[in-house]
Amino acid sequence: MKFRYPPYLRKKGITPLMGTLLLISFATAVSNTVMNFGSAQVEDQAQCAIDINMKLAIISSQEDICVDNTKNLVRYTIENGKNINIDGLTINIIGVEKTESKEFPDAKIVKAGSYSGKAPYDKTTAGDIRQIKIIPTVTFSDTPQICTEKALVIEKDKIKQC
Repeated sequence: MKFRYPPYLRKKGITPLMGTLLLISFATAVSNTVMNFGSAQVEDQAQCAIDINMKLAIISSQEDICVDNTKNLVRYTIENGKNINIDGLTINIIGVEKTESKEFPDAKIVKAGSYSGKAPYDKTTAGDIRQIKIIPTVTFSDTPQICTEKALVIEKDKIKQC
């Protein structure tokens, strides 16, 4: 007696059209995987590649930043460069006793625009100011990015009383 395969196993293989479709879908899956790994690598290494050119405004030949100890505020005016819009600011006020950080997501500055702001600072708890860092937040490819390497750093000798 001769062995016979059941009818569903008697087919010879896939058609050339089905083989082509399988190869195309496999190639697409592999290329998408490679592109995703490549873009993740680029995003990890790219940190604020554009020069923001943010600086303190110069008013009466002095940088416009001061401390108002009676109202517990730091007042400042920032000018943006012409390259990119700024979508927010983070202010780090480094005191002798502690550091105070405050985010200002509403501090939006258009290209070549200015922004005047106030940051709370309590001298009684944090001590005298040693340094102020103003860090911009910009948007690259619909992703907000905090650009710490483009921060304005103001040392204590440049900070005057209001």
